[in-house]
Amino acid sequence: MARLEILNPVAKTVEHSVKPAPRLPTLEGATIGLYWNMKAGGDAALDRTEALLREKFGGTTFRRYTGSVGWLMRHCTAEDADRIAAEVDAVVGTTAD
Repeated sequence: MARLEILNPVAKTVEHSVKPAPRLPTLEGATIGLYWNMKAGGDAALDRTEALLREKFGGTTFRRYTGSVGWLMRHCTAEDADRIAAEVDAVVGTTAD
């Protein structure tokens, strides 16, 4: 007698969560990372974000980042995230979807 085994072709969902970083008491004098994944319009959003934050919080400095993986869209690897976190006090990122 033949046996037929039916399998679900859908991959199991991988769930991963990260606890949010504590909120900074102020952005005054902070170094802010601006992360862009290269999607259209994200750079314009970061330009505007930088201008508004610079106007509101004195002494704030900014550093620009993109991911190290990909071509048209750049992904942030765990190593990228660790490097960015070591260099700045906070990060603003855009996806422009």
